Amino acid sequence: MSSAYLHNQHTLPHTLTRVINRRPVEVLPKPELTTQRLVFRLLMPSDEASFIDAINQDRSNLRRWIPLTHEQESDAHFFNRAMTKARVQDIEGVAWRRAAFIESGPDAGRFVGVFNLIKIERGLEWTSEANWWVDARFSGQGFASEAVQGMIDFALAEHPVGLGLHRVRAQICADNPGSVRIAHKCGFAKNGNRDLLEINKALVTHDEYECWAS
Repeated sequence: MSSAYLHNQHTLPHTLTRVINRRPVEVLPKPELTTQRLVFRLLMPSDEASFIDAINQDRSNLRRWIPLTHEQESDAHFFNRAMTKARVQDIEGVAWRRAAFIESGPDAGRFVGVFNLIKIERGLEWTSEANWWVDARFSGQGFASEAVQGMIDFALAEHPVGLGLHRVRAQICADNPGSVRIAHKCGFAKNGNRDLLEINKALVTHDEYECWAS
């Protein structure tokens, strides 16, 4: 038996111990969508702090327009619920929920916001409903309209480039002028429908906007 074999047998347990004791590496999924400045991907556990920090920048306004934490629910639990829902619904094919991050430059990796296509239906007509929210610190820099336009282009592009949807709706509060401007800029138009939606235990009037594949 060679001395090299004996040496390897002696050191192998120590090598295995070092490998086993290493912390797992979080591998980011390859994004399927990028825009000029942004990259989109599923939320990861490492995004929790930046996600919650973004909510804290404009919590009072966000609560007016989007469902946030349930009663007695912590921000951490809300983040985990959002992350899990995104992954489950992605597998089921009923929603496309992504976070957007700055792709390069001095702010590379910064969390910008969340952009969702929910209620995806594939029948005689393929449709979904879009919603989004953005870290208030990035308002006025064009990130929201860039991200929404990218999401809508992806939704309406034919397979395999996009989701192949025919129509995308958006329910927007009349007192949310920022989202109204973004919707118009990205090709949405009011269709005349209006509904009362419950947002954080309050009934809020929403106008329905829509855009169609060309």
